[in-house]
Amino acid sequence: MRDQRRRIVVLTPVRNEGWILNRFLNVTSRFADLIIIADQNSTDETAAICSRFDKVHLIQRPTSDYDEATRQILLIETARKLVPDEKILLALDCDEILAANALETSGWQTMLNAPRGTVLVFEKPDLYVDPDRCLRGQFDWPGGYVDDGAQHTPQKVHSIRIPMPTGAPRLIIRDVKFLHYALLRPRAQIAKRRMYCVIENILKTKTAYQRRRYYDARADLTKPLRPEASNPDWFRGWERLGIDMRTVHDQEYYWQDYETLDYLVRYGSYRFWLDDIWEMDWKKLAADIGAKRISVPPVVLQRASRLFYGVLFRLANLRRQLFLKKSEAEV
Repeated sequence: MRDQRRRIVVLTPVRNEGWILNRFLNVTSRFADLIIIADQNSTDETAAICSRFDKVHLIQRPTSDYDEATRQILLIETARKLVPDEKILLALDCDEILAANALETSGWQTMLNAPRGTVLVFEKPDLYVDPDRCLRGQFDWPGGYVDDGAQHTPQKVHSIRIPMPTGAPRLIIRDVKFLHYALLRPRAQIAKRRMYCVIENILKTKTAYQRRRYYDARADLTKPLRPEASNPDWFRGWERLGIDMRTVHDQEYYWQDYETLDYLVRYGSYRFWLDDIWEMDWKKLAADIGAKRISVPPVVLQRASRLFYGVLFRLANLRRQLFLKKSEAEV
């Protein structure tokens, strides 16, 4: 049986998540005891939506700097202050929604009674093209932690969201899924990757080579996975409760586009000429909102950069294949 003293606290950063926040909170309110939302300068209906849910504790965190580390520490510290007794921390973005059949699984009960200090690992299927299809990888997403007060040591970009103490036990929960809606909005995903590329340039967390490789504008984000049918039970229970689990709207521009444009203006666009962000028409966006004019790299430079880095990537792949063959031969 579940330890009655142990509560579930969901930690969620948001910024202009009105497109999915109502769905997320409708679902999450049905299993969480407390939902802590850290809002970062939202300009849409995010705050109004949060106000409609009793379990939401909203933190306003007005900042112009991208810093995952600070917001994660804020969320965890707030959870520990508001819920000082036994708890499970689930670190979820708004586009990561618990599957409807999860609460009936043995894995959910195992999670509720896991020892303190346990890292909880889930599968996060990526819904693809429409909710009836998905991409599925390995059970490798550390989305939860049975809290024991351990220190969290995050990074500013692409940080694991929960404490990961050295030697902490990992519980892989195979029958609890969190449905990831990101790939249902392809333009938003591309806008996010461009923003990350620019941020990593500013923070110097990746070299130019690493940024070109990691944020390749023409990369197929589905590789090496193949689409398969989604499990109808992931949606059915929530839909019976009247929760819309399928509607997703894509749009022309996203807040990440405006954020990236702000960085280009603030730091000077020349700094980013070798980054793979120039398939976006920044001149048009700047003109549409009355921003400072953007200097775009010449087409010949864009083509030369793509050719140059493409050769480097192929050589790196070849070197890796040769190394693997050599290792296999030695074995």
